[in-house]
Amino acid sequence: MKILIVDSLFSPLGGGQKIAYDTYKILEKYGYQVFYWAMDKKPYFENNYKYAEFFTPYYSGTKDYLRNPIKYYSNYQAKKDLKKFVKIIQPDIIHFQSYWGLSSAIFNTDINIPKILTIHDARCCPAATLMYKDKVICKEQYCKNKNFLPCISNKCAKKSIEASIRRAIAAYIDSYNLKYINKFITPSDALKKVITNANMGINANQIITINNFLSNEELKTAPKYTNKGYFLYVGRLSKEKGVKYLLEAMKDLPKDINLKIVGTGAEENNLKIYAQENNLDNIEFLGFKNREEITDIYQNCISTVLPSNCFEIFGMTNIESFINGKPVIASNIGGIPEIVEDNINGLLFEPGNIEELKNCILKYWNNPELSVQHGKNGYQKAITQYTEDKYYNELIKIYEEVLNEKK
Repeated sequence: MKILIVDSLFSPLGGGQKIAYDTYKILEKYGYQVFYWAMDKKPYFENNYKYAEFFTPYYSGTKDYLRNPIKYYSNYQAKKDLKKFVKIIQPDIIHFQSYWGLSSAIFNTDINIPKILTIHDARCCPAATLMYKDKVICKEQYCKNKNFLPCISNKCAKKSIEASIRRAIAAYIDSYNLKYINKFITPSDALKKVITNANMGINANQIITINNFLSNEELKTAPKYTNKGYFLYVGRLSKEKGVKYLLEAMKDLPKDINLKIVGTGAEENNLKIYAQENNLDNIEFLGFKNREEITDIYQNCISTVLPSNCFEIFGMTNIESFINGKPVIASNIGGIPEIVEDNINGLLFEPGNIEELKNCILKYWNNPELSVQHGKNGYQKAITQYTEDKYYNELIKIYEEVLNEKK
């Protein structure tokens, strides 16, 4: 079987890219002929990747939109380059991952090859965050039946009428290009439900949930049940991740409770200013950390905290926390409660509820044996439910199914 993995980037710049590349390496390990195609933005996962010469020119999306708005909605250069590469390698299956910058035009390659799409965000929402007015979770899912006008009228994308119009048009075009996809993969049942409710022309039986996973190398991690007395946030520093709520909670907690924040993003400076203005000397911003550095930071925390107020599809940091023997304090939103089970391997709180978040932090701070037990439960879940082998077996089953349907 020849398999082509298509992603926006061949670069370790996000969780979706990591899943795409790990999928590529797993299939390669099991003896399949696997190819990767993306935009040509470096750094690459592999410096001398054999087929990098076939990558399409990088299109940044929002920035390049001003120079070439048509390409934002339908990247015909990408479509042309992909079609050329497909004819050269002649794959049996095309597995699309992220298509940001490539546009959904690449789904229609005019080639009769089964196509699978792994959905890494709430694409049925033009803003991709499922945030109503860019403030609170859109429980009603106002954008349904290919009607994306509510996104515009409520300025859901970055509170900007321009961004909301642009995203709504793109979502409308995407909803028609999805007909070229045979099967869809979602990392959580929560996302599957949201997509089904949106009624974008995708049948529920076309969507299969396959959880994200930890590589075999990550699964070798020895858990650590001692700590150095701090809580930990790992991730992007953006408004929808709710880190501001975490800082507000820390403001009212005892000063001997410490917090380390790993990551960068658009809100980084605002968060640092807030911490400084409120004398939060017990909060340390560590910036970006590589895999080796982050493992050590995970292993010495009491618990990780994921305070998102947006629809989290899965949350890779949850299972990364588990494999290190640490529980998770997280918002009860999106796919998170499928991973973090309240009072079993972590603690859940209502998104944006600072009082509940404070109580969760205090619960682990005052009951260290509870955090250890929850960490042990999380570790057991990680090594049984989020494994490379489990992911591979479920993925191959889908590949075989779409190939049989073609026959």
